[in-house]
Amino acid sequence: MLQALIQKIAQMEEVVVPTLFKPGQFNIIKKLSLGKKLNENEKRYLRGKMKNKLAILAKFMTGMLEEEQDYKFLLNHLDSYYITGLEALKHNGFGWYFKTKIIEVINTKVDGKVMISGKTLKLIRVKSVRNSKFSIDKKTGLKYAANEQILKDVKITKNKYTGMVCNQLLSRYERFFIKDYNKFQIFKQKTGIIDYAKYGV
Repeated sequence: MLQALIQKIAQMEEVVVPTLFKPGQFNIIKKLSLGKKLNENEKRYLRGKMKNKLAILAKFMTGMLEEEQDYKFLLNHLDSYYITGLEALKHNGFGWYFKTKIIEVINTKVDGKVMISGKTLKLIRVKSVRNSKFSIDKKTGLKYAANEQILKDVKITKNKYTGMVCNQLLSRYERFFIKDYNKFQIFKQKTGIIDYAKYGV
């Protein structure tokens, strides 16, 4: 995807220079599009702000940026919420290969389902999220459950598949998956190898 983006930008010099990229930065893009090696100074440029610009443009190409903004707009109106389940696992670095179609959101206001950017937000209402463990993504501002919270939330979401995945990750990674591992050994089960294709993931 990034290479396709670079090729596209390289063909649009009049549009992107100097609005998006300075002439020196554009020369780096041209070199990348031709498969030429960068010198150390050019590599340094590529690791800086230029990298962030390319990442944002890549999100525009895939529609991810629009999707994130749609989620953010809706969830900010809920205020007391956090994303749990497979989407949170993916955010936390486990199951990065998941292509989640249903995003589970624990919140204190709304129950129901909403379609956004081709995905379903399953809104699950609870009395309070005060004692729940979650963190805020610095880039998007979205709130995601910690791994231990995802495991606890299975009782609320009734998502057996997420429970199976968490059990397998807990068995495999132990303290890398959950810091306070001893408290969660009760959840640990021998689940064997999960056939992800069976669940359409």
